[in-house]
Amino acid sequence: MNEETKIDELPQVSSLLTGTIRGGTKITDVHLKELSTGLAVEDTRTSVNCYRLPIDKHGRVRFKPLAEFLRERIVDYAIPRRRIDEAKKHLNETGSTAQLSKLEKEAKKLFTSLSQSGEGGELMVFAFAEAVFGLSQIICKMSLKTSTEMHYHGADGVYAEGTDDGGLNVYWGESKLYGDPSDAVRDCLKSLAPFLIDPDGDDSARSQDVFLINEFASFDDPKLTEGLKRYFDLDDQKSLSLHHCGIALIGFDTTSYLKDGENSDELKLEAELNEQIPAWVKQIKNRVGKENIASYDINFICVPMRTVEEFRKYFLSLLES
Repeated sequence: MNEETKIDELPQVSSLLTGTIRGGTKITDVHLKELSTGLAVEDTRTSVNCYRLPIDKHGRVRFKPLAEFLRERIVDYAIPRRRIDEAKKHLNETGSTAQLSKLEKEAKKLFTSLSQSGEGGELMVFAFAEAVFGLSQIICKMSLKTSTEMHYHGADGVYAEGTDDGGLNVYWGESKLYGDPSDAVRDCLKSLAPFLIDPDGDDSARSQDVFLINEFASFDDPKLTEGLKRYFDLDDQKSLSLHHCGIALIGFDTTSYLKDGENSDELKLEAELNEQIPAWVKQIKNRVGKENIASYDINFICVPMRTVEEFRKYFLSLLES
């Protein structure tokens, strides 16, 4: 039996990837309320999903629990699975949480303290990709940062799912947290587009990420790692079955939320936000067309906030504690 046959006899990458998806509470269970999901954008393969921040019984906008929910997932997002598994093993063998605590501190340090950090958006993409869309994170790019004051140059996240016909869908993630929704749509899709449309080659926008996937794929299972790498090897037949897709997420300001204590009518809030959705979808459609990515599968997520700045400021404060 030659080496090629051995690789072909490995279990389907699809089933192996499914087994790596982490469960638990979804971001949409409590911290984001559904407005409208699965909206097909005409003449594209883009689907729009809109969510809002919840309101408590005292009329206050609950953005802090959302930031805390994301903070609690920074280890899963930023630290390779191998190191997490080692820390869990240490806990089981010794009863000590020291190694897990060490990973949490390390993960916090990986996040930039820049005041305009968008990494809260990256964590939201992660929370949607795994728990909501059932995709598996295939590289922990945060662990490869050379400076805590510098964003890693590449996609905001890379996720994947196997297909029934033996192919692989790889999802390139991009997020923007801006005050203005039209600016957020424009810059988010402008950043995403090259990862979808660039032809394969050393000069493509995704070439660095592909190299890192081949070198640092976030899995312990050698069968999964070797099976996955075949799709990114341009000399392998499997690379012809790689399908590039996107996850785009924007957070932006809206005046539909009122000051704390004044948001007493949630039905009115939802009605106002739902009235704005067609305008968001129109902006998305126009930008998808301008970027020439209408033929690519894109999950687009809209999260209107009272102000992005108050969410960002609180999120960054959590990383400093």
